[in-house]
Amino acid sequence: MKLKFLFSLITVLAFINISCTSKKYDDQKQPFADNSEAAVTQNLQKTQPTTQTQNPPASSNSKYEFPDDKGIGPVKEVSLGTIDPKLVATGKKIFNTKCIACHQMDTRLVGPPLKNITKKNTPEFIMNYLLNTTEMQKKDPLLIKLVDEYKIIMPDQQLTKDDARSLLEYFRSTEK
Repeated sequence: MKLKFLFSLITVLAFINISCTSKKYDDQKQPFADNSEAAVTQNLQKTQPTTQTQNPPASSNSKYEFPDDKGIGPVKEVSLGTIDPKLVATGKKIFNTKCIACHQMDTRLVGPPLKNITKKNTPEFIMNYLLNTTEMQKKDPLLIKLVDEYKIIMPDQQLTKDDARSLLEYFRSTEK
């Protein structure tokens, strides 16, 4: 138990050291601050081959900021109903074990704050990112932008589909 805690502490300190020495951040700058189609298109053109087609612009009546981005991975469709307290409890436990060292809901740490993540991104995107972290950080324009801003990549947490679904439910529960 002590060895696990010590390893976690060393990992967190290493992430903080990398983050602090890589780029001094501006407290006023928020992740995804410039979500204009032009900014995403420009970033896409820099990082992707020019033969790749883009998703159409977001519909103004969508409840998601990026409704057409389902991510890259095994999750093709997620059906959401009322919030499941059992999944929320499991998701909170996973978050407190694997995510809290780098993320909080309202505060920028090593990684971006996660408040309103379920309003910006589709459930499929969130779950695919949790399950296919490395590939999405290399190919998804929004994640490429975040990696560039934070100067650190999110490590693959080796989550199962059930873990990812529980985390999604926990995120949903924080945004009532």
